[in-house]
Amino acid sequence: MRIEIKQRKFNFFQDKYEVRVNDEQKYQAKSKLLTFYPKIAIYNLENKELLSVDKKSENIVGLHYTLRFGANASVDINTDSLIAFSIRNSKGTIHFYEQKNNLIGIFLNENQIGLIDKNRKVSFGADEYSIKMKKGIVDEILIVGFVLAYDCQYNNVKGAFVNYDWGNVAINPVKEIDPNWTVIE
Repeated sequence: MRIEIKQRKFNFFQDKYEVRVNDEQKYQAKSKLLTFYPKIAIYNLENKELLSVDKKSENIVGLHYTLRFGANASVDINTDSLIAFSIRNSKGTIHFYEQKNNLIGIFLNENQIGLIDKNRKVSFGADEYSIKMKKGIVDEILIVGFVLAYDCQYNNVKGAFVNYDWGNVAINPVKEIDPNWTVIE
């Protein structure tokens, strides 16, 4: 499965994203206006809100967000270290490990299930993410929610005409991705 997330250009007041799954637009997302802490809503194409990505007010440092599915269901994004994050759900723990060069490995428990790649050249504040992952193992909207929270926390540079994001060039990943990993559908 391939997921492409593209942030619209010229996003000075409100962040807007287009989300494509296997080359078809499936979701749209936009930040909620007039909130003290960042909040992003993810909608289906009929404009029904499916997920809310909410920054936790009690811990503003790091990637501490809640992904809300309606009024009663939610999961938390936890910061395990400066370069490792996790979401616990019914299938286990989804780990996100930053790698060198704008890559993030996605692991369910200890098995690699995906890879996130962020664009290096950013024009007019428009970040782009390309995600490859095994289909049906984890709900895709959880991964989209994580990426939007990650973008909002670490990569949301507004007002720059052209920005080069070289990623983490000097880190040693907590867990390295398999360089030969590919999506098998």
